Amino acid sequence: MTYKNILDKLVGKWIHQRTSYFIHNQQIDYHQEEIKLKQIDNIYISTKDNNSLYQYELSNKINNQKIYYIFSKQEESEFGKLHKITNDEIKYYRFTIHTHNCIKIESVRENISYNEYIYLINNRFKITISILKRGQKYLATSFISEIKIFN
Repeated sequence: MTYKNILDKLVGKWIHQRTSYFIHNQQIDYHQEEIKLKQIDNIYISTKDNNSLYQYELSNKINNQKIYYIFSKQEESEFGKLHKITNDEIKYYRFTIHTHNCIKIESVRENISYNEYIYLINNRFKITISILKRGQKYLATSFISEIKIFN
């Protein structure tokens, strides 16, 4: 599966269930929501040759929040860049196609590392596993399951 094919499979309306476990206080958080990811073309960014650029908008029906994602990758590079844009901040990540059906997203800042694995099980089901660590010590983990809905 190619870079573009994997990103295309993320687009759509999803029922999103997240369970997060915070190790230091053994707290478990759970929530469910309906989200929609669509590809957009209205963000202006100049591109260089041999650089693929894909822009997406994630919307949450309940709180009307919108998050923008910009994926960029040079053709010859194994890694790409991911920018997550919200109302008050921009976060920077790098990503790679980890396996034929998995995207790995990672970020390291001040000895804290974040790793996220998005597994595309099939066209209607995906699982995401996220891990937050300080050095070699685990801080939190998260499990997300998403089912694509049509209506």
